Amino acid sequence: MINTKSLYLHPFSYPILKSDSLIESNVYDDLKKNWPNFAKFQTTSAGQVSRNNLELKKDNNNYNKIHTSYKDLYDELNSTSFREFLKSKIDLDTARKEQGFIGDFDSSALVMHVAESTNGYENPWHVDTRGRIIHFLIYFGDETIEEGGELGIAEHKPLKSVLEYKQNPNEKDLEKIEYIQPKNNVGVFILSQHNSYHKGCLTKGLRRFIYAGYTNKSGDAWETNNWRIKGKNFTNRETKRRKRLKFI
Repeated sequence: MINTKSLYLHPFSYPILKSDSLIESNVYDDLKKNWPNFAKFQTTSAGQVSRNNLELKKDNNNYNKIHTSYKDLYDELNSTSFREFLKSKIDLDTARKEQGFIGDFDSSALVMHVAESTNGYENPWHVDTRGRIIHFLIYFGDETIEEGGELGIAEHKPLKSVLEYKQNPNEKDLEKIEYIQPKNNVGVFILSQHNSYHKGCLTKGLRRFIYAGYTNKSGDAWETNNWRIKGKNFTNRETKRRKRLKFI
């Protein structure tokens, strides 16, 4: 199902695996053909605006109801063999020595969101929650996207310690920004270390994608020191941005 041979290390300041053909074509076509009707499932915005998520965990209600192709995808991504593959490409030992990694990837929980974002969606520059070890996105085409919807990745100017990086950066400290287009069957896996800054770009139209993360079961997966800046929660930032752009 997963074309592991298609995944390559994207040269960047933090570990990124990328593929332009992540899933075998017949399976990918089946996933796209059987994209779920969100009205029939339990969904959540996860605190975001213009985004709807159908959350899959092993044997939760959504997992038990969704088309079998999505169950099979979840199961393969959650398998020991695929986790071993990720460990062969992403050096968690170095992350433990140099990046403050304190988590347990082998026992981590895979939480997967089959997701849709619509007009006005944007997830500003950030690093994922400190419980996240590796997160990834799979895109389901840009046919319904009128504008935007890319994944932005950025390098941060070097700091003295990994503990100095915060959840939300000052944009003037970001450089070497790249944008990954949400094309059919593109997959991106990111080690969620302290400087793994990325964003979901402003979208006009409908973007279909999967977002998922291997999440530490007990506490943070990374050492932290005042990582979250007071008053910088997503809801406040998103509301201010939408008022500025006159979406609300």
